[in-house]
Amino acid sequence: MTTVAIIGAGMAGLTLARHLSTDHKITLFEKSSRPGGRVASRDGTGVVFDHGAQFFTARSPQFQDFLTTLIEAGVVADWHADFVEMEAGHITARRRWTEEFPHYVGVPNMAAIGDHLAQGLDIRYQTRINELSRQNQSWLLTDDDDRQYGPFDRVIVSLPSVQTAQLMPAEFCHHDVISQIPMKPCYALMLGLKQDPRLPFQAALVKQADISWVSVNSSKPQRDGFALLAHSTNKWAGQHLDSDLEKVKQMMIDNVMAVTGISPDLIASADIKRWHYANLPKQAPPGFYDDPSLKLAACGDWCIKGRVEAAFTSARLLAEQLNNGH
Repeated sequence: MTTVAIIGAGMAGLTLARHLSTDHKITLFEKSSRPGGRVASRDGTGVVFDHGAQFFTARSPQFQDFLTTLIEAGVVADWHADFVEMEAGHITARRRWTEEFPHYVGVPNMAAIGDHLAQGLDIRYQTRINELSRQNQSWLLTDDDDRQYGPFDRVIVSLPSVQTAQLMPAEFCHHDVISQIPMKPCYALMLGLKQDPRLPFQAALVKQADISWVSVNSSKPQRDGFALLAHSTNKWAGQHLDSDLEKVKQMMIDNVMAVTGISPDLIASADIKRWHYANLPKQAPPGFYDDPSLKLAACGDWCIKGRVEAAFTSARLLAEQLNNGH
């Protein structure tokens, strides 16, 4: 049986572990205390915020079939939101999200998806791997506390592209390519509200502003309380990547109030999250990176495009190749 280490228990890492055949003995290593990566949620005061991926769609038959099992398990539902596009503070387009083209979310929060997929898997949480070292034809992993794991026959890295390039040895045949794939940052603002903000939308794509997205997070299925979630533009986040978080939070609050017109008196709590690696432009095939000679590989949404389905697809394609003995 082939021993496989998967570094990163986000959507790609979890999908890969689920799709690899029983010929593989799998151990996942995750720096955080729970799985899911950017399919994430954070507890607030009486509310839960989906501060990473806001929703996802399903275009491929494989991902649609995968979601069917999650819907049947009660961890995914369709978000029937009133969606608008805004420009210079004005609504320029409006439509209702319906079953004709579903927009899915995790229930009762986005993190429920990762929690569900992680069940039964061997995951070492709060373990940040910082070095891969070759031992004969196998690999040893070293974490931040100098603990070693292995040996493993194969290692697969499912971290963002920048972190993948940092971890992979220079002799990895795709190292130069991966090193040239930058990911763009984003800030997420989480506002707990005292009451329903009564906005003329539940989800908004914002243009000509420093924020790119606003949603009434509490309008999603099975959510409690009242909550607003806003994402900054990638450009603005890049300009303020090293700024004080409290200052960033206040600037984003000001932007949200300017775009939505909500009163500061409505805000009960505010929190901010910095995502260093949020998304990137569409990438060329094959959708993953494999070095058969070194038994090293990489996958993730960044191999295709910064979407939940892309993370699933990248991992599925790599799993198919490995299951076929390549």
